[in-house]
Amino acid sequence: MEIFGESLQQKKIKAGPRGLFSHQDRKKKSVKIALVLGTFLLTLGGLLTIAPIVWMILGSFKTPSEIYSVPQNYIPKDFSFSNYGEALRLVSFGRYFLNSLFMCACVVLGQLLISSMAAYSLTKLRVRFAGGILLLFMTSLMVPFEVLVIPLYLIMKFFPFGPGMANVNLINTYWALILPGVFSAFSIVVLKDFYDSIPNEIIYAARIDSCTETRIFFRFILPMTKPIMSILAIFSFVTTWNSFFWPLIVLNNPDYYPLVLGVQRLIDTGEPWNVVMAALVLSTIPSIILLIFFQRTIIRGIAYTGIYG
Repeated sequence: MEIFGESLQQKKIKAGPRGLFSHQDRKKKSVKIALVLGTFLLTLGGLLTIAPIVWMILGSFKTPSEIYSVPQNYIPKDFSFSNYGEALRLVSFGRYFLNSLFMCACVVLGQLLISSMAAYSLTKLRVRFAGGILLLFMTSLMVPFEVLVIPLYLIMKFFPFGPGMANVNLINTYWALILPGVFSAFSIVVLKDFYDSIPNEIIYAARIDSCTETRIFFRFILPMTKPIMSILAIFSFVTTWNSFFWPLIVLNNPDYYPLVLGVQRLIDTGEPWNVVMAALVLSTIPSIILLIFFQRTIIRGIAYTGIYG
């Protein structure tokens, strides 16, 4: 048993440490100091991150006199829920919430379908210049969205539906919100990397059985991508739900406003900040619910895609 125990220990040593520091390294004084300092910095960064959120939640329960008081009292003296009722009265939450939900649903479904089909074509089909096309997709990830705002606006203003057809103005429509979001170079790059790990023998066997490429994709390939598709769906939903800059540019009609622009109207009308903060808290509830129910999926997605923040 002792010899067997020694062999296991030797295997562990040969395998190497699983973490950043091995068990022996953790006993060193310099490593202990580094771990304590790293823990302190991470805790400080976490507190700085959640501080604005906590201040917003506490501010939603304050009275107007407390929200404008100097020096600022962080804890409200009397927790008042009337701010939420006032926010619901001033903002058409039902209408704006449905607009945001419809926009997110269309963007997520369209983005996953188009990105998966594009990634499958670049990975498993013999597409000419596939490497160059992928390079263009990756290059577009380095272009800030602010640079693309004017070209996108002009495309939505004079949208060409086809040869010989008159240009159509899509400004102040749901199309202007949805169409730019359904094309995602990031999703295509991530899905292509995932499709590379799928054996080609599955596709060859399906082709021998006289399956069309469409059936192969929807019957065999797409079900295999459920883990990564769920991760991309969550990322796309959160990004679209919190989108503010693009809807602000292409929408002037309040009937099409998403929830974030509906909250912005409170600021434009000069409502007190305690009411605005109550509206902001209500607008973040869907994202919080999504985080609670899909926390493990989001963490796996961050680890897989290498995105932090």
